[in-house]
Amino acid sequence: MKTSEIKNILMSRGYEERSANILAEDLANVSKELKSCLDVWLESGEETDYEDNGFSIIRLKNKYGMKYPAALLSIDWVIKDPKNAVPAIKRGVR
Repeated sequence: MKTSEIKNILMSRGYEERSANILAEDLANVSKELKSCLDVWLESGEETDYEDNGFSIIRLKNKYGMKYPAALLSIDWVIKDPKNAVPAIKRGVR
């Protein structure tokens, strides 16, 4: 899905334009492992889960009060850069 389409969906779900721009760019570049989770959420709003290195999208949402896109991007960070992401998330960095 194109960045502009993702931005429009985010804005239709209550995100402000500035936030939607930033999120859309990041979401358009998620790891292939997370692409299906993102696609389902964009199409239907359904929140599917994915786990990596002991973290999961849904647990991050619940523990840190994140919205689904933020939790998905946190897992994306874990996948792409576990050396930095894992300790940062364990400290509570969102």
